[in-house]
This record gives sequence, structure tokens and C-alpha cells, in this order.
Amino acid sequence: MDDARNMLEKLRQERGDDYAALSRLLGRNLAYVQQFIHRGTPRRLAEHDRQTLARYFGVDETLLGGPPSASVAASAIARIDVAASAGPGTLVEDRRAGKLTLDPDLLREIGARTEALSAIRVKGDSMLPTLADGDEIVVNRDDARDRLREGVYVLRLADGLVVKRLVFGPDAALIIRSDNPAWPDQSGTEIEAVIGRVVWVGRRLT
Repeated sequence: MDDARNMLEKLRQERGDDYAALSRLLGRNLAYVQQFIHRGTPRRLAEHDRQTLARYFGVDETLLGGPPSASVAASAIARIDVAASAGPGTLVEDRRAGKLTLDPDLLREIGARTEALSAIRVKGDSMLPTLADGDEIVVNRDDARDRLREGVYVLRLADGLVVKRLVFGPDAALIIRSDNPAWPDQSGTEIEAVIGRVVWVGRRLT
């Protein structure tokens, strides 16, 4: 259960939630989650509490001490048939659509529901050196607009899908940023949809 406690603490910190708020979500006393993580009391989460927290954070119950499930054991992630542009933002066909196979241990480390993950190809150089043209990225669709924070996301803008870094500027204004300094920041650009957060990248070395 140490892994479950460590995972819950990691999720809490990433999302910026306090212990009392999570305890309140479960209908428990305000010290419940803190005691579970730091004191080991209770020894394991009740099934209903585990399910509630898993839904809230968008992760598989196994990561919070639940029994093994098909979603974690499965290693095949669906590819979507367009590429996210790290450049102009146009849609690009990906003829490799099908399945991307990842090791189950890696899926557990990513900490997301397998059915919420999609693989997509990067097109362009605006995210160098973080992402290169042709990289395959895994996007967590559960981690979208309602959990928005700074990081690399696949976004739908008026001219198509893009993969960019989101940062918060002055007055919490959202800025769409390219990691390649040759590309200017975009502020005031309307985001039609947040597809999901990039949680993994793979590339072929040349």
C-alpha cells in the first residue's frame, strides 16, 4: 500500500489539492486523507473511496491499491489518424494509425486509464528540443481543460491540431508557447478544445 499512498500524494501535489478538500470529497473527516498517506490509517482505502478518488484524478484504481484491472494490464494504445503540428497547425494524415504497444509497467508509471490514452505523431519543429518532427507522443485525454495547468498539450485551434506548451502569464493569462525560441508566443489565441496533456514521447534515433 506504500505505492498507493505515494501515488495519491503525487496526484494531490500535481493538482494542488489540500488534504481536507479530498477528505471532504469522500464525505470523511477532514484529516482522513492526510492520515491515510502519512500514518497508514486506514491501512487501505475503502472501495468506494478508492473509486471516487480514481474518477476524480482520472487514473486507474490499481494505482490507488485496487485489484488488477484490464485497463492497466492492456498495453495497446489507439493511434489517431492525424498529426499534431508543432508548426503551422494544419492537420496531417498519419498512415500508421492502429495501435501503439507500451509495456504495462510504463503504463502504470504514466498513471492514466489506458482507454483515455491516444498516440499521435508530431509534425514540425516549433517544439524543439522537447519534441521533434516525427516523434510519437501519448496524450492523456482525461487530463484536459478541467485539469488545465502548465505543461505540454495537444490543442485544437481554428486552423487545426497543435502541440504546444501552455504557461500562465501575468494576471493568469494563458500563453501558448513553442519551446523553439525561433517561434513567437501566442497570447489571446482562442483554444477551441484541449485534447489532452502529453505524458510520454518516443522517437527513432538516426
